Amino acid sequence: MAKLIKFVAVGDNHGDMIDVDVAKEFYKFLRWFDPDEIIHLGDNFDFRSIRRGAGRKEEDESLVADVKAGKDFISRIQPTIFLNGNHDDRLDQIINGSTHGMMVDYCYDLKQSIRNHLKANGCKKIYNYHADDGVHTLGNIKFVHGYGCSRVAVEEHAIHYAEKGGALIMGHLHSIQQVNAKKHGGAVGFSGGCLCQKKAMDYAKNRLNTSKWGSGWTYGFIQGNDWKVWQAHRVGKKFIYSVKGL
Repeated sequence: MAKLIKFVAVGDNHGDMIDVDVAKEFYKFLRWFDPDEIIHLGDNFDFRSIRRGAGRKEEDESLVADVKAGKDFISRIQPTIFLNGNHDDRLDQIINGSTHGMMVDYCYDLKQSIRNHLKANGCKKIYNYHADDGVHTLGNIKFVHGYGCSRVAVEEHAIHYAEKGGALIMGHLHSIQQVNAKKHGGAVGFSGGCLCQKKAMDYAKNRLNTSKWGSGWTYGFIQGNDWKVWQAHRVGKKFIYSVKGL
C-alpha cells in the first residue's frame, strides 16, 4: 500500500500585514495535525513599497518590518515547499527590469537572503512565480500561487492544471472556495483563504473582491492516487477543522 502523506497548504500572510490572531490559530493547527509536507502558496511578503503604481506614502515605507515578519513566519512554520507569489515576485521585477543599480543590488541581496533563510528552515524546493514552472505536484494534487483572479479563477486553474480525477489548490484570491471543474474525467479546485489583515491593506480598499476574502488554509492527504482536501476556516471567532479516518 502506498504511503499516506499528510500536507497543509497556506499562503498570503503578506509580511507585516499578517493577522496575528489567525496566525496563532494556524500554529496551533500545525502542532495538532503534524503534516509531512508544509506548502507555502506564496505572498509571504507584501513588498507594497516597491510595487508598480505605489503612491508616495508607500514608496517612502521601509521594508524592514515587512521582511522581518515574513522571515519570522517562515521560521515558525518551516515550509518544505515554497511557491513565490506575485508580491514576492516584485523583487525579480526590479532585478530584471529596473535601471536603478543600487535598487537592483538591494533586491538581489534580499532575494538571496530569503532563499538562504528558507533553506536553513528546511525548505526543499523553491519555485519562481511562473505560470508554467511555478507548479508543485504532490500525488494527484497540483499547487500554485495563482495567475488570475476572475470570478471563475478557481475553476480555470483546475481545468488548466489539475490532472484527470485530481485537484488544484491555489492561493492569491484570499477567498475560501471549492469548485468542481467542468473537465473531462473530473477535477476539483480549492482556494484556501488568507492569513493577512483585510483592513490593513489600504491599496485594496476600493476593490469589490475584498468582500469575498476569508481567513483560512487547506490541508489533507495523498495516498497513491487517492486524495482528500479539507478547508480550515473561521466561523465567527472560532476556526473549524477536523480529520476523520486518519
